[in-house]
Amino acid sequence: MNIYAAITERILKQLEAGVIPWRKTWNIGLPKSLSTGKEYRGLNVLVLSSTAFSCRYWLTFNEAIRLGGHVRKGERATPVIYWKWRKPEELERRRQQTGKENPAPCVPFAFAVFNLDQIEGVERPVEDISANHNRRLELADQLMGLVVDKPTITHELRGNPAYNPRTDAITLPHLSQFESAEEYYAALFHELTHATGHPKRLNRFATTEGNSTDRYSQEELVAEFGAAFLCGFTGVSNAQTDALQASYIDGWKKALRADQRLLLRAASAAQIAADYLRGKVWSEDTQKAA
Repeated sequence: MNIYAAITERILKQLEAGVIPWRKTWNIGLPKSLSTGKEYRGLNVLVLSSTAFSCRYWLTFNEAIRLGGHVRKGERATPVIYWKWRKPEELERRRQQTGKENPAPCVPFAFAVFNLDQIEGVERPVEDISANHNRRLELADQLMGLVVDKPTITHELRGNPAYNPRTDAITLPHLSQFESAEEYYAALFHELTHATGHPKRLNRFATTEGNSTDRYSQEELVAEFGAAFLCGFTGVSNAQTDALQASYIDGWKKALRADQRLLLRAASAAQIAADYLRGKVWSEDTQKAA
């Protein structure tokens, strides 16, 4: 089984159990590499955050040893992906070997990491995610202030959160109509992720392949993952249940079974969208796993 199939199967098992792994309290924030201090990205965020550990920090078996600790006996590793960018001469060699004009610019490698909860003898860092609920909401509000070229956002007493690409406008119920402020921000982050696909932003709608059903499934996953990444960044919960949750799960299971690379494409697009909304600049460096 290849790495994409293995990760897809991991997510599918949770969906089969009625669990949406990217909908969480996010009270520990996005997963981080203990050795580099960098946040994991894209598909790796989905994999690592789908576990039930209480710590956001991860490290390899050898890193634990170098830090004077060890993995507890019987603990199981979690797979993540590292992307190695091909050098120009490697790309040229691939062109000649395959006849493809544009071979894949990078190659995925799988490796194993352990959560700090699984390690003995390594000191736990001071958490850098605020435990203060109001501070998390302030951070979410500050993030909104950082978003450049926002779509029009209006609030109405009726209806569900929605983004209209024709008018480039988001419509939301008033904050007071949500169960909590966190639920409001989670919905807003979802619709903002949709809005990054507009031609004047990332133009994602024009580049998504497949028929209309495939495009819809992928775009919904992009918005789900993008909202999760932003909730993880701010520490805002998106764990709220949805009246249509069961039907969403059925749709995602069907789409993921049909395409084992769907998770990768959707998570990659969601990460680019989250970076855009956070004001981060895309680079080869940011595309690699931490």
